[in-house]
Amino acid sequence: MRNGEGVQRIVELTAAMGFAVTACIAPATAASQSEVRLPQADIAIHNDLLSIRYDRRAGSMDVIWRNGQKLLGLTSAAQLEDGRAISTSMYTAHELEKLQTLSNSPGGHEYTIRSTAAGLPTILQHIWIRDGRPEIAIDAELVAQTGTVGTRHFDAVVVHGQDSVLIEGSKQVRVLHVPFDNDMWFRFNSVDVASLGPRETFTSEEVTAIYDNESRHALILGSVTHNVWKTAIEAHATDGRISDLDIYGGISSPTGVRTDTHDTVPHGIVRGVHVVSPRIFIGSFSDWRDGLEAYGAANAAIHPPLKWVAGAPTGWNSWAAYGDKIDDKRYLGSAAFLRDKLVPLGFGNHKVVYINLDAFWSKLDAVQLSDAVATIKAMHGPDGTRFEPGIYWTPFAYWSDDLDAYVEGTNMKYRYRDILLKAPDGSVLPKVDGGLAIDPSHPGAKARASYFLQQFQKLGFQYLKIDFLSHGALEGVHYDPAIQTGIEAYNMGMQQVIDETGNRMFLSLSIAPLFPSGYGHARRLSCDTKGHMSGGDQSTEYMLNSLTYGWWTSKSLYITDPDHVVLGEKADLGARSVVEGKSRLLSAIISGGMMLDSSPLADDAQARQLAEAVYSNRSWLSVAAEGKTFRPVEGDTGDKATAVFVCPSDHGAYLAVFNYDEKEQRTFAIPVGRIDSKLEASSSIRVIDVASGDELTAPRADLNVKLAPSASTLLELRWK
Repeated sequence: MRNGEGVQRIVELTAAMGFAVTACIAPATAASQSEVRLPQADIAIHNDLLSIRYDRRAGSMDVIWRNGQKLLGLTSAAQLEDGRAISTSMYTAHELEKLQTLSNSPGGHEYTIRSTAAGLPTILQHIWIRDGRPEIAIDAELVAQTGTVGTRHFDAVVVHGQDSVLIEGSKQVRVLHVPFDNDMWFRFNSVDVASLGPRETFTSEEVTAIYDNESRHALILGSVTHNVWKTAIEAHATDGRISDLDIYGGISSPTGVRTDTHDTVPHGIVRGVHVVSPRIFIGSFSDWRDGLEAYGAANAAIHPPLKWVAGAPTGWNSWAAYGDKIDDKRYLGSAAFLRDKLVPLGFGNHKVVYINLDAFWSKLDAVQLSDAVATIKAMHGPDGTRFEPGIYWTPFAYWSDDLDAYVEGTNMKYRYRDILLKAPDGSVLPKVDGGLAIDPSHPGAKARASYFLQQFQKLGFQYLKIDFLSHGALEGVHYDPAIQTGIEAYNMGMQQVIDETGNRMFLSLSIAPLFPSGYGHARRLSCDTKGHMSGGDQSTEYMLNSLTYGWWTSKSLYITDPDHVVLGEKADLGARSVVEGKSRLLSAIISGGMMLDSSPLADDAQARQLAEAVYSNRSWLSVAAEGKTFRPVEGDTGDKATAVFVCPSDHGAYLAVFNYDEKEQRTFAIPVGRIDSKLEASSSIRVIDVASGDELTAPRADLNVKLAPSASTLLELRWK
């Protein structure tokens, strides 16, 4: 078929199928008096909100949104196992190959552009677009000409040039760093692009937002498939503008253990006749917060979250209260205090309270453990609240140096040295957080997992906190040769947990990668958080940094777990006053209502006194029971938490405000239009203190909130 006929045929086919695809043909030019040559036609795909123009001469595409935001010169690339670097920009032919309507996505269409060149593997770029939606998804696929093809670095999205990423009307562009997991007190960081030096590399894992905080206009880019790759995002800036952006599968940081992924060997090579990159969500939004929530929903559409009918749990956890000093008397004594003192105050969502043993539950012998579980399950509050026991386990981490110890559940067939993850030279990988990584693909590791999970269920535990899960995602040489990457191993290991528990236990992921999701009912927003208001690691402010930039994970990925509320100075970093304790409680309430106390309630008078004061307000606890996750009003706080969070209420909006200063009072002037645009046009605004029910002074242009050191408040704004 001649070129002009081929272009016309594409137009006819796509028009007949109702797709928004056209071939843009440049005017003919006379090559000679006897022949007219048509230049290659560009490919255009569009819906009512965006258009994609694929330049078949350059092997790149421009994505342009109706609101003026742009991503220009997008290519896909890879670094092949044999050392060659390839890119769609190097290929000589680019053809629209496949068009299909997606039966499982109303108004959705998939397109494939095939790039070919002599001596190179074929690159297929798959593009998904939906009618009426401001986002697309794209991945790339390598197809071997003969044999197989391999890569450990597969660039799904690459753009170069100072004007390649454009945010409409932006004055100060920011780019969001999202950590790979919640270990080692890593923080989210909203980075001012103008602060990036010319040789500085910005990085994020899995997703980023590029946005202007003042206008809130944003581009959201992130992976939505998490079955094979760890996805990295790298960017460079020139004169305050992003000049390079690379989103690729294959992140690893083999420079030591305090890195985002904790890897000490490179990302695994992915080989096959076909190798597919991560699928990348790319969307343009008028509010960066809406965009991140849409990204979360896109992930949920591919891998739905686990659902727990009873909702976000409430209860008690032993870790900060007693650590390695836990015993059956302290465990049961704390449960009795909750039953007798806190449940009558309104503590306990859906009339269920979980009493959870954390690490060092092995301090209880078999009889003590069995008796303790039976005692907890026999407990009932005066209002009928029932009590359920919980326990703790680390499926992918080993905490001893005795590598010759036999693996539980294997009938002495395997020793721990057999099931530990190995480096390419056969050595055991170095410790991370003091623990050695277990290979989830090893039959001994699988038998061990079956043994523990079955024992927990036989004993009657209803709640399982599983910790140090990032060990299972480390790169290494896996026992199963079909497992090529750490994320593939993690998926295998976590799927076994799901299969073994069958949604009969509440699964709470502690230290864990953000993705892949769908393997736990809840996941901690951050690493260990205790009771102090500020001071770096383990503080309320630290946890709220994760809520500021990670609230969008709620419901789409997990129930967001703010970790335990710790009261009393005999606990580990427990709150030292009622004011500080209430702020820690409020931080849990606005994170979605999951609330686990971890105070030494069995035998510490200060902790008991603080608990009765902190958990005394039924109005606050009622908001917690609503299970709503608040989102930030502002997103320009760098690696710190924002002070103001907002969430819709039945009458208007809830507003939570925190003073992170432990020594000085602060007054916050909050423009009402930043809280909700409807407030600017409202003729009447009422401000209610949720705790007391008192009506406060109505705001004018700003809502002024004065807070004592370490204090916080929960308000409800009602308007007509």
